[in-house]
Amino acid sequence: MEVNVNTQKWFLVLVALALIGSAVACAAPAGVTPTAKPTISSFTATPTSINQGEQTVLSWNASGASTVNIQPDIGTVGPTGSLTLTPNATVSYTLTADNAAGSATASAAVSVTPVIAGKPDLVVTDMFLSGSQVYYKIKNQGNAEAQQTQTDFYIGTIDEPEQAVKWFKQSTNFVDKLAPGEERTQGFSNFDWKFISVNPIEATFVTYNLKVCANANNAIVESNMDNDCLVEVWGKEFIYDFVQQAHLAKWTSGVGPLFWPMSAMDVKGAAYRITYNPVLVMCPEKVNNGWILAKFGDFYVDAVSKAASVKDLQIPLLAEFNSKVGFAPGVTSPGGVTVALGYFDELGSLIFFNKMTVMSDGQMHDYNVDLGSLAGKSTQFVLWVQANGSPENTCVRWQAPKITQKVQPLM
Repeated sequence: MEVNVNTQKWFLVLVALALIGSAVACAAPAGVTPTAKPTISSFTATPTSINQGEQTVLSWNASGASTVNIQPDIGTVGPTGSLTLTPNATVSYTLTADNAAGSATASAAVSVTPVIAGKPDLVVTDMFLSGSQVYYKIKNQGNAEAQQTQTDFYIGTIDEPEQAVKWFKQSTNFVDKLAPGEERTQGFSNFDWKFISVNPIEATFVTYNLKVCANANNAIVESNMDNDCLVEVWGKEFIYDFVQQAHLAKWTSGVGPLFWPMSAMDVKGAAYRITYNPVLVMCPEKVNNGWILAKFGDFYVDAVSKAASVKDLQIPLLAEFNSKVGFAPGVTSPGGVTVALGYFDELGSLIFFNKMTVMSDGQMHDYNVDLGSLAGKSTQFVLWVQANGSPENTCVRWQAPKITQKVQPLM
């Protein structure tokens, strides 16, 4: 059979076009450009102040990033992680999270006190009670011998009118020479611990504020004169539980006061408890950038009027706020929320501690605040949540939000 050449050429062209179309149809779609920049929910250094040769832990949590980089000297890292570092000098670390939509940055500074050559450095590493005697451990972490010094022992009380901790010296102990790196246990032999752990009259636990200071009379020059004292609290731990007190708190949103109990569906904003966790759920007002806050204090029943009242909460030594914050499993929040703990200063102004962005990434994030700067003061606290844009799915969970102390139990 005779085949027309032109017909054959057209047939081959049609086959080629069909193959090209098939290839285009089967090709992988182009990468989707992110619509939002990355978010950095936390970037911290712990501790933020060290002596040269000591370590700090750098921790971070970023989401929505294609690359995460930390400078100086670290480079590319994963979206979540931690590193133990020994910086030789004061440094500010910068974390940069990038994607195609843009970038986000956060900083964490570490102050490094240089070790001066040929200087001792005395620190008190521990104190404890054995029988009726108070003992302590003292160490020379410097690089030169420490000559004889004295160590003083104090008991502190909180002065309510002045809102400050006042220290009263109880005893002095003398320390012989300490070689570089040497640690020694000594005691205050001329002081007997005669205090009780329970007040028999009021049937309440007693808490003691204690301080031991090396080189108390500044007899020697150290490489660091600011780390001589160790403060501890002995007795019953102070606990303020925000979940337990939530029904007594003063709740407010952009529309005004809110009253307990509340419904999570209320467009004015709401709060409720999940007691088995325990969790406090806060839902901002359902508008763009809506917010909700609660004011917490020392709640009590007035002896005369029998009405519920509130006064300032006295903050003890070594207090800290700890909680985990996040969304319920499976919830998708378009912009997430920003959360913070706040307090009222002497002038009545609301001061927030670090504000943290929380995204619906399926994780609960640590939110911790050292309240050492408020020791001895009286104030009221605020828990605050604000939507980042869209009001859709902005109910966020505070898991076990509490103020506690680092307390050593009395033996």
